Amino acid sequence: MTHPDAPFRFYFFLRSPYVWLAAEQLARDGIDVDPIPVVGFVEGTVFGDPVANPPRLAYVIEDIARIAKRMGLALAPPVDPEDWTPVHNVAELAKREGKGLAFVQAAGRARWTQSAVLDDADVLANIAVSVGIDGTAARSAMGDASLRAQMEKAYAPLIEKDQVFGVPFFAFDAGSKTHRYWGQDRIGMMVDDAREMAVL
Repeated sequence: MTHPDAPFRFYFFLRSPYVWLAAEQLARDGIDVDPIPVVGFVEGTVFGDPVANPPRLAYVIEDIARIAKRMGLALAPPVDPEDWTPVHNVAELAKREGKGLAFVQAAGRARWTQSAVLDDADVLANIAVSVGIDGTAARSAMGDASLRAQMEKAYAPLIEKDQVFGVPFFAFDAGSKTHRYWGQDRIGMMVDDAREMAVL
C-alpha cells in the first residue's frame, strides 16, 4: 500500500491549507513522496483546532494568503465538508494508481482556490478525473468502508512509528534513525538533509 521507493513519507489531512501548499511545492520541485493520509494521531496526542483559537485562526488566514501570493496562487474561502472520509478514500485510490500527490494537490487547490466541498461526489469525481483517475472508481471509493479499514491498518503503525502530531508532516529513514519535519516550510531543509545523508 505504501511506495517504499519514495524517499519521503508525506502525512496529510486535506483540511489544512499548509498541506495544500506543501503539495504544490512538492509537485513544483518534483520531490518524490509517499502520501499518507492521517487516519488518526498517536494516542495521547492533543490536536489543537485552529478554528477554536481566534488569534491563531487569524494568523493562519494571514499566513496562507502571504504564502499563496508568493507562489502565484489565488485564495477563496474554504468550505469544510461534513465528512473527510470520502476525499481521503479517493486520495488512497489515486495513490494506488500512482497519482496520490497529484490528487492531494488538485483537491487542495479545489478547496482553497475554488471553495470546493470535498465530500461532494460530483466534485470529487471531477477532481479524480482531472488527475487521470476513473470517475466511477472514485465514486465507489468515497464510501468504501473496507478501503478505510485497509488504510487504518496500514497507516496507523507508520503514524505511531513516525510520531506524527500535525500536518503536513514528513519523515525519512537514514541509518537507524527516522528524521522528521513538520510544516511545508521544512521541505527544503528535509531535501538538503536527505542529500547530505545520501538518501537522494
